[in-house]
Amino acid sequence: MSRLLAVWEKLPKGVRNSVKALPGSEWLKVRIAGSPKLPAIQPGERRSVVYLPTWARWDVMRQRPQYLLSAFAAAGYVVYFIDPRERQPRIQDGVTIVTSIRQVPAGGVILYVHFAPLRHLFERFDDAVVIYDLLDDLSIYDNSEEGLPPERRVAAHHLHVMAGADIVTVSNEILEQRHRAERDDLILVPNGVDPVRFSTPQPRPADLPDADPDHPVIGYHGAIAEWFDFELFAEVAKAAPDWRFVLVGPVDPAATARAKDLEELPNVWLLGERPSDAMPAYVQAFDVGAIWFQVNTMTEGVTPLKMYEYLAAGVPCVATPLPACIAEPAVSTAGDAVSFQQGLHEALAESADETQRAARREVARRHSWSENLHPVLELLEESSLDRVR
Repeated sequence: MSRLLAVWEKLPKGVRNSVKALPGSEWLKVRIAGSPKLPAIQPGERRSVVYLPTWARWDVMRQRPQYLLSAFAAAGYVVYFIDPRERQPRIQDGVTIVTSIRQVPAGGVILYVHFAPLRHLFERFDDAVVIYDLLDDLSIYDNSEEGLPPERRVAAHHLHVMAGADIVTVSNEILEQRHRAERDDLILVPNGVDPVRFSTPQPRPADLPDADPDHPVIGYHGAIAEWFDFELFAEVAKAAPDWRFVLVGPVDPAATARAKDLEELPNVWLLGERPSDAMPAYVQAFDVGAIWFQVNTMTEGVTPLKMYEYLAAGVPCVATPLPACIAEPAVSTAGDAVSFQQGLHEALAESADETQRAARREVARRHSWSENLHPVLELLEESSLDRVR
């Protein structure tokens, strides 16, 4: 593990931002990360896929990057996920999780990148193929970059990576429309689900209220942050005192006060973050899965993973009218408290119907990560980018 990177991670956010703004900070980031030490992959060999270190953890809030990496591994690629916070290398879901950039090949790799400022680490590798994945609207980074000058923000790096990447992927049609002018060869790789993972029966988590048909569980799993519609949630929860509203996921520091207000409601359970591997058990215990996102410019480009995870578990889903949710016939959408509550009533009425549950699982099966990644795998093979020349 890079000791410098371990120290860097412990610094307060304000200190890190100040350092990033200093002249020469790019050199510092490269020194912190180090250089790959394993021999480069030889000509004719299939490239390995490498995920450079970011804030993401493998076992915490597993999202699109982790699932796509698992899909690469399932397709036969050797995949490395770098996380200096890990204690030692290990293999999980077919992916080799390592503690240092020195534990991945020195060249001839595919770099899977979704955070543009990592471009300063690309030069550490010889003959790398870059896949740039646009998984959210770039504005989602705005608050986390407060205090940084414009040239240090994600948007400043984005155009460089966009122009130089070998393959650019987007997670939905909205982002495709927004970025098509920058690259006319964008590949749409929609968000998906691991159907087996969420449909395999799991024991009910002990920290959930006991199953009770008179007091159904309206569940949500995921981050509770600025895009969460606190007003809508509170209004619906207050109007349905016999329903139990469960929120499973980390609370963003900026949303702490508002989340605590929700927790004061007698029929709301705020459980906090749980391991990613525990999520199927929670989702299966929900009578209805809800998506409480505000609808705005930032969230219009979001395809919530939880939508297909609910369906894979056979659980009905009611969501705010995000474009991706409107486009999925198996999901009910509502934009105000009265219609949202009505949608929940209708979902509860069919929640236990086995025919309906099987139909939802079939919808999710058609949106598997492996199926969604297929166009990228085809392009890599057809263009011979999957192998070192």
